[in-house]
Amino acid sequence: MGLFGRDDRTDGSKPAPAESHTRQRHTSASSSTVTLIARTSQVEGEIKGAGEVHIEGTLKGKLDCSSGVLVAEGGKVEAELKAETITIAGRLKGDAIASQKIELTPTAEVEGDITAPRILIREGATFEGQVFMTGKKSPKAPEPAKKDQQAPKAEKR
Repeated sequence: MGLFGRDDRTDGSKPAPAESHTRQRHTSASSSTVTLIARTSQVEGEIKGAGEVHIEGTLKGKLDCSSGVLVAEGGKVEAELKAETITIAGRLKGDAIASQKIELTPTAEVEGDITAPRILIREGATFEGQVFMTGKKSPKAPEPAKKDQQAPKAEKR
């Protein structure tokens, strides 16, 4: 196709619109999906999705996604976050729960509990809350026998 939409073909044939559309759809499907909440945007409510979510603006409510969440520097979140991985460089007021990893960068400001198998809090981050490490539990230690369950004493004759 030529400049300004002119077709430079001499035979007059044009590619089928479906062919072009399919190619674009295939390209976008092969790359990961990212939802962006822009710096000037404010979102309130519950968000569920499968792709990554980058928050540069403001989010209030609840976010549940199966991939990664990034709260960018300058981003403000008052919500419960659930994702595979969570990286916080902005502000979070609420709990964060990740199935893989949570990272607080040096610019992070977090007020709430964080739960994940791997947690990284970088120097400079501010954090007020509790940390819960999840993952494989160690086997329980055997409990001591109760007095009622002790072996019977030998009888005296």
